[in-house]
Amino acid sequence: MSQKNYKMINGRLSQTDKHFSQLKQKQKEKISEWLYQQYAHIYDKVGKPPNSKRNIEILSVVYDKIEEAEIWISFYEVEKYFYSRKHRFQTRYEKAHNTEQEQ
Repeated sequence: MSQKNYKMINGRLSQTDKHFSQLKQKQKEKISEWLYQQYAHIYDKVGKPPNSKRNIEILSVVYDKIEEAEIWISFYEVEKYFYSRKHRFQTRYEKAHNTEQEQ
């Protein structure tokens, strides 16, 4: 059985090692949108889907935003979520850009 980690923040006890599924829906959506926006930014900049080096860049930028928003989740959980959604981000990006080109 694992030991949970807690920190006292603003007079409240917060769990710092949450799983992605334990976040509130708004937090999940916010993180997902940040990941997609950064993915799309890198895709535009490079002209092709991000490679492993660029993936770390995406995760670092988004994790900084997560820390600023004071969402308590580990980097590993965000990384795991990103890699599980990466193909969907690529499909969404390509679909959005194909419709733009057709118009």
